[in-house]
Amino acid sequence: MSQNHIIIVGAGPSGLTLAALLQRHGLSFTLYEREPNISSRFQGGSLDLHPDSGQRALEVAGLEASFKKHARYHDQDYRFMDKHAKDWLFHKAPPGAEGRPEIDRSMLRKILLESIDPENLKWDHHISKITPHSLGKFEIHFANQASSAVGDLVVGADGAWSKVRPLLTSTQPEYTGLTVIDCRISNLDQKFPQLGEFVGRGTVFSLSDGSGIFMQRNGDESLRVYPCLKVPEKWISESGIDWTDHKGVKDMLLNDIYADWDDRLKEVIRNLDPAWTPRAQWRMPLGMRYETHPGLTLIGDSLHVMSWFAGEGANLAMLDALDLFLCIQAHPTDLEAAVRKYEEQVMGRADSTNKMSQDLLEEAMADDSPRAYAASMAKAMDVWFADGRLLEEVEIQ
Repeated sequence: MSQNHIIIVGAGPSGLTLAALLQRHGLSFTLYEREPNISSRFQGGSLDLHPDSGQRALEVAGLEASFKKHARYHDQDYRFMDKHAKDWLFHKAPPGAEGRPEIDRSMLRKILLESIDPENLKWDHHISKITPHSLGKFEIHFANQASSAVGDLVVGADGAWSKVRPLLTSTQPEYTGLTVIDCRISNLDQKFPQLGEFVGRGTVFSLSDGSGIFMQRNGDESLRVYPCLKVPEKWISESGIDWTDHKGVKDMLLNDIYADWDDRLKEVIRNLDPAWTPRAQWRMPLGMRYETHPGLTLIGDSLHVMSWFAGEGANLAMLDALDLFLCIQAHPTDLEAAVRKYEEQVMGRADSTNKMSQDLLEEAMADDSPRAYAASMAKAMDVWFADGRLLEEVEIQ
């Protein structure tokens, strides 16, 4: 067995997937995460994991049964409407649907974490710098820890603003033009049964006039809600909005953004839980490349962050982790060869998905939306779902 030690930076989907794979196959690693503990931050909505990427990675990690236990196959409904709540497109999952089931991010994280030896996962480690060490190794220094860590390979799985990526390239993410406000309604059906009936199962996109409301069922009986706004890059900090003033933010949305929207959609905004987080959406510029550097590599959003409109980000992140693991497994005593082989496979493969994601975002946030977006999604879902057709389709007018 190789004595090489791998350091993973970041406990998102890509970092945890790589850790689970290394753990199952007895390879030496430590994962460092800046969050204080597993429950310090709400993990967001749900993901649809695809058979040839996210699900395949879990299968190789020995976690297929755990995934199937918690996957929500019945939540594969996709509904697209305008501000008047008029349906433009509605895919309703058939009984016994398989393919691309939903799973809560928090549950996926729990499944992965439970497969990892706690000794190999270090919480509350804030990286201050990464420096070359002897023999091609790298040393990780922490702002809040007295000790440092040395690894034969440092894997940046630390997202859009990676601390590892600047050692490989000066390329930085660019603003997509979209900012979302991350919100939720807890216990939707219990507290607001009529609203729950209106939303239905799965995912709902409501789009008009360059704005939107994205709604997504979660497995904990909550509804994840994302008001989507086409605003300048620094709008969150420069708009003058007090994000702790929940009533003020809600009034701004209802009076300034969604004033003439269907009252059922405004009810979604009125009934949001009193906690939310605004998030600018970022993407890696197309064509980003870098030369292989011994001792360093990137997976997931640190390599190819993009918006979620193509539904591929987490799946690609988990596939990155799987491909890197397979290359390490094939070259256990030569990490440089493993990284070179991995980067030959993955460099640029997300460009087409990244472009599609941005194109769909721009269609979704166009002034005449949801016209072009609904048409594009009808074509996309013909490919996505195994039956090759939409079960319900509202004609584009």
